[in-house]
Amino acid sequence: MTASEDKEENLKRGVRLTDEAAKAGAQLLVLPENFMAYTTLQQSPAELHDIAEEADGPFVSGLAAGAKKRRMYLVFGITERSRKKGKVHNTVVMIGPEGERIALHRKLQLFDSFGYMESSRFEPGEDIEGAFDTGLGRMGLMSCYELRFPEIARILAMQGAQIIIVPTGWVAGRMKEEHLHILARARALENTVFVAVASQTGRIFSGRSIVVDPFGVSIADAGEEERLITTEIDLDRLARVRKTVPSLDQVRMDVYRKHWA
Repeated sequence: MTASEDKEENLKRGVRLTDEAAKAGAQLLVLPENFMAYTTLQQSPAELHDIAEEADGPFVSGLAAGAKKRRMYLVFGITERSRKKGKVHNTVVMIGPEGERIALHRKLQLFDSFGYMESSRFEPGEDIEGAFDTGLGRMGLMSCYELRFPEIARILAMQGAQIIIVPTGWVAGRMKEEHLHILARARALENTVFVAVASQTGRIFSGRSIVVDPFGVSIADAGEEERLITTEIDLDRLARVRKTVPSLDQVRMDVYRKHWA
């Protein structure tokens, strides 16, 4: 979807999408990175700070109420105020079916690439949230550019994640859609996990939201336009793939650890 500059408009739309997803039978809805408000590269850190909210602010609380009403899990991206003056975090939030906040991931790897400098306005997170249990399985959160850093997905997988959720605002460009899908499939295949990517559309973004299964098979592709897609996450499929490809059990940490250090 294409997020508006208006937080209130995005909040109302998020609640409507939660209703639509619930009626379609979904138990988990994933919305894109920066869903709270579209911001431009021209906006100053001070302007972004004015737009940003706390992680328990009215925007998150409003979406949490919608998720609770529909008894759904909900993931979305916000601009979160940082403790560092003049900076904000690019943050992914997950809400549970009781309206409670289950997880929060502050983007670690900022988009300082392809001529962009996200770090000029955003403060990076300090750690990985880590894998966590839900009523739908064990999950982990990442954000957009972090798909290019296999360490994060591998750590989540080694912590038991079965599903990795990746809200994105994937900037369009030469080969960029290919990169998005190759990286999503690689992270799923190398870690034998499901990967669900929800991407912004329109403006500078590519769209192409995708869900990939643990064998690297694309099981949903939203294309470049705004739309709500649904697919089934079959954890028995994950177990079968891991029986065939037990690569996570074969990781040579005795060798790799000293090089990572």
